[in-house]
Amino acid sequence: MTRPRRLDSQFSTRAWAGLLSVVLHLGLLLIILLSGGRRDGFSDDDTPVTRVVYMDSKVAASRDGIESILRNMATPTRAPVDQPDFRDIEPPTLLPTEFDAPRNDSEEMPPPDDAAASEMVLGGAIEPPTTHLMSLAQASALLQRVERLAEELSKTPRARSAWQQDGLQYDAELVLQPATDGVEPDRVIAQISAADQGRQLMTRIMLKRLPFSHFAQLIDRWDPTVQLHDDEVIGRMHINSRFNLLHDSQARPRFLGKVTTAAGGFNMRSDGRRRASEIFQEGVATRAGRISLSEQRHSFEQARHDENVRLHELADDTAITFFPDGGYAGRDRNSGNSLFSERRTEQSVYFVAARGATVYVQGVVSGRYLVYSPQRIVVEGNLVYANDPRRDPDSDDYLGLVCDRDIVVAPPRVTGPGDLRIHAALFAKRRVVVTHIDHSSSATLEIFGSLAAGSLTASEPRYATRIEYDWRFERRRPPGFPSTDRFAAEDWDGRWTEAEDRSEAAAF
Repeated sequence: MTRPRRLDSQFSTRAWAGLLSVVLHLGLLLIILLSGGRRDGFSDDDTPVTRVVYMDSKVAASRDGIESILRNMATPTRAPVDQPDFRDIEPPTLLPTEFDAPRNDSEEMPPPDDAAASEMVLGGAIEPPTTHLMSLAQASALLQRVERLAEELSKTPRARSAWQQDGLQYDAELVLQPATDGVEPDRVIAQISAADQGRQLMTRIMLKRLPFSHFAQLIDRWDPTVQLHDDEVIGRMHINSRFNLLHDSQARPRFLGKVTTAAGGFNMRSDGRRRASEIFQEGVATRAGRISLSEQRHSFEQARHDENVRLHELADDTAITFFPDGGYAGRDRNSGNSLFSERRTEQSVYFVAARGATVYVQGVVSGRYLVYSPQRIVVEGNLVYANDPRRDPDSDDYLGLVCDRDIVVAPPRVTGPGDLRIHAALFAKRRVVVTHIDHSSSATLEIFGSLAAGSLTASEPRYATRIEYDWRFERRRPPGFPSTDRFAAEDWDGRWTEAEDRSEAAAF
């Protein structure tokens, strides 16, 4: 074994210094480890091991790591002072004289008084009127009364009425607003007030005149030899008389809308058991009000004096063909001579035939048209919209066929085999006629729009029928399409508004 060698003095000094440095670092590390808490230089207890000193130097504040720490630190704030939060106070409402008065800049404006300003704000607040929801029975009775009063406005544009019901005194004023064109309906504004235990109550009802295009199907007199069988109606249906139904193993009728009849019932034949709910999917109501077709109003008669309407008067039998680009052409049915050929127009176009003249129609409709004949209208082929509203809700294509007698579907040799499609609102005061019904083709007569007629002939076996309501007719109608004498509420919330005094009720 050997003994350790002795170090020289210089090397010994350096060794001792290094050893001391190691001991100090180990001691510092031991203190940090035993202190616990945070490791980022901040202490959680009352005697921090390290202390952060904030410097004013921009360089120090922008160094990596420091900026993120400063953002996370809480910013010192002043103690809160009890002051009102003016953001929660509505600004004062200026009177018209205050708003319009010119400002004189030379005058000194006194400093605002906070108390006066608050008083002005609170004093200018407008309390909303008190409203009361009517009971269903009261609202229904009031609406029925007002609808009947509206029907009496045909002779005068304004009417007043007063009555008592259920202990209340009612006063009503009705004002007729005639349609400004052949598309919008007539409207009536009804203003009603009532006195109830010292309170003055008010309500306002907007009503519109119902055109015959309001129904998917409206029939005045049902032909007793005709039965609804392979038929589908999508929309409202009303019949003024009893009607017949047949469902068997081959087919059954379907009504996808409310069905009403003025009669006390209807006749149903069945070779099997089937529930009525499967046929009348939205219900059926009997003893409903009668809707007379004899009271129709021909608003297209005003077309002769309307500069926004293009009018064609047809003296003889005329065949009209519509084209997809919006154009149309007419020719004399007997001689074949051309009568007119026009391009698309943004105007509504009316074809008005003379007494005894028949109008024949077919084609693709692009635009707004009405075809009227006092004698007969014959559909010779498909009559469809260029822009089908079922695919294009913004479609502005409308067609009305109006006849004082019959609208007729031409024989199969003219229409061709297969389905026949008609996109239009139909009004036939006497009948809608399907010819050659014994021609068996298993086809469908599709009407997209509405059908109103005095009566209908049978269509099977040549055609099953499908009528689908054009829901655009809720807001508009084909130009010049006739209207009923009935009104229905268009806008009403069923509420009473309480007036502050009798003068307000009178002004209402």
